[in-house]
Amino acid sequence: MLKKNNKKLIIFISVIVISFIVFLFFMLNSHSYETTYNIKDFKIEEKYLKEKDSYEFLIKKGNIVYPYIILNNYLRERNLINDIKVYTDKDEVCILPESDALSFYPLCSLNEEVYSANLSNIKTAFQYKKLSKDNRKYKDITINTIADFSFLLFNYKGFYLINQDKTNNINLFKQDVYKMDLIYQKDNYLLIPDYNQEFYFNKFYLINMLNGKIKEVDSESDISFDSVFLGDYKNKVYLLDQKEEQEYSIDLKKLKIKNIDFQILENNKFIKKSYKEIVRDHLNFLPQNIFDYRLENNTLYLVIEGTKVKISNKKVDKIVEIIDDTVFYLEGDKLYLYAKDYGEILLLSNFEWNFNNNNMIFIYQ
Repeated sequence: MLKKNNKKLIIFISVIVISFIVFLFFMLNSHSYETTYNIKDFKIEEKYLKEKDSYEFLIKKGNIVYPYIILNNYLRERNLINDIKVYTDKDEVCILPESDALSFYPLCSLNEEVYSANLSNIKTAFQYKKLSKDNRKYKDITINTIADFSFLLFNYKGFYLINQDKTNNINLFKQDVYKMDLIYQKDNYLLIPDYNQEFYFNKFYLINMLNGKIKEVDSESDISFDSVFLGDYKNKVYLLDQKEEQEYSIDLKKLKIKNIDFQILENNKFIKKSYKEIVRDHLNFLPQNIFDYRLENNTLYLVIEGTKVKISNKKVDKIVEIIDDTVFYLEGDKLYLYAKDYGEILLLSNFEWNFNNNNMIFIYQ
């Protein structure tokens, strides 16, 4: 009887231990979740998206939805918003969620349109950070603010490098190049075919966007300019020559180019594909940003869960780049950035951008 009781006790303790381990696993390891709660007159839908390593919040009141997306590591706590401060001026409303764990920013609304607080005259408890101004010129570029960005600005024969440490003119081509469609940025490197050649090329230039240093990557094969970049993985960039039906890997560290079998990266694994599959289905593994900035009728929006947040009152011509939550865009000859912590800031201007703004500006932070 004693042995039988001991056996039951061991089973009971084992169940408790296993249950506790399972509990700890789910509590301490990140996983997607959704929850809903209310604060004041607001209904809050809170989500953690494991695949994006970010939080999404939809804060609803009547027909108005204030959407937020915040990059942050997984937190064990739920119901992360503690309070919502409300600021009003006649029919205009601004809200500022408060949280002990996450950093929020104000959003405003008027007549059911939601927009960034930098477009409102309402003063809230939130203060935009400031970037130091440069107020100088280099060549034809008027520099208002550089901050910690590095810019490569195409000038038809090469690039102007502009950052806090230096300004430099990088010459690459003997003749002016007016259309440069095949170019790829990987971190602080810009990969550019040798546009001194026509139809086919056998060399890339690799520019370090921090110091302007140039390396050359030679190819044993002639590569057609009728090519597309498929994406990058670790130190390699992958290119598909559509004319010659050949895929290449370009090793930016070893400065080598290899002919490879047709393949596409899926879930960090290379999967073999046919040339027809890649072209027919437009397959690639180009970097994706979770911040969905869009241009509609020259108006810039951030779209979260189908809800649009107006970002700028300017007549925007082109989105140049998106880096995390920061978007860079052109109005005529002026390059701006918008970020939730800084609002809208003028960076650079160049009269030439009124006429040509395609693949003219490359940015690294």
